[in-house]
Amino acid sequence: MKKKTNSRKVIKKLVLKAGLALENKFYLETSWIISTIIETRLKCIIICIEGKNPRTGYNLNRCVKRVKYLIVKGDQPILSKEIGLPLVDAIRVWKNHRNNILKDMSEKHISGQRFATLAQEGIVLMQELNGSYKKFKSGWIKSITPASLQQEMKTED
Repeated sequence: MKKKTNSRKVIKKLVLKAGLALENKFYLETSWIISTIIETRLKCIIICIEGKNPRTGYNLNRCVKRVKYLIVKGDQPILSKEIGLPLVDAIRVWKNHRNNILKDMSEKHISGQRFATLAQEGIVLMQELNGSYKKFKSGWIKSITPASLQQEMKTED
């Protein structure tokens, strides 16, 4: 039987590891950890909207394309409002920049500054996505939960 993982706990651990890698100036490792965090967040968005878990072959590239499709499709206004195309496009540009650096590594020397810039840009995008994801998630819960149940949830707090 497959063990179910809690994405919140996984992301929390990955954020700590990314911070530690950045602190020790392991910028390439930081960018890969950030990629995993972004991919996990995008998969959670896909699960919320479509109600099913994407296959294991869903990498960052496919997640970005799928979320962009869901935004453009326009069935979920909360997705367009909270996540938005500019953020998804910025993630795609950052991913392509990361991939270009990896391709360049085999051909020439890559400066530490390029790696550091990649890591810093990734951290900014990750923070922006995390904030947008939290707003999306709370709006999504409100949109699918009946008002009477929302009142009960508020009184329990």
